[in-house]
Amino acid sequence: MNIFKFTAEFDSEESCRSHFKEERDKIGVICQKCSNTTHYWIKSQWSYECKSCRSRTSLR
Repeated sequence: MNIFKFTAEFDSEESCRSHFKEERDKIGVICQKCSNTTHYWIKSQWSYECKSCRSRTSLR
């Protein structure tokens, strides 16, 4: 994807973040600290929080 296609598809930072969250949800999130696979989504922080150890993982 080049920069022109990127800006045509994502007209705002919000739409770009939403796209990356959808893709991350498809793949799944594994906690780096305890290897748990169940997480909460914290929208105000744009990150996942592990239900077990409460460690946070960003979209990146």
